[in-house]
Amino acid sequence: MTRDEAMALAPVASRDVQVSETAGGLVQLSVPVSVRPALAGLARRFGAWDGRVLRKTVELDAVGTFVWRMIDGQTTVGEIGAALATRYRLTADEARLAVAEFLRQLGRRGA
Repeated sequence: MTRDEAMALAPVASRDVQVSETAGGLVQLSVPVSVRPALAGLARRFGAWDGRVLRKTVELDAVGTFVWRMIDGQTTVGEIGAALATRYRLTADEARLAVAEFLRQLGRRGA
């Protein structure tokens, strides 16, 4: 995939993500955590896990919150980058790289 093709994509949030907001207005994401089968079996055997989905909570900073709120399935990565550049006075390249890396990290976490 070329850079231009990647910038034309519109990211969407995973259905498994639970979103909340802190008192300070920042976004918190709760994402499911996968458990390795061997560890799951061991934890069950010793009564340390009941089989429910484990979740990890991640609190986004102000920039992450700004980007997260733009993820709607319609706004493209390029448009998010342009808005980030305007809001935080970044160059277009800096903003595109920041958004791409942020989305990559969210993807790794299943968000």
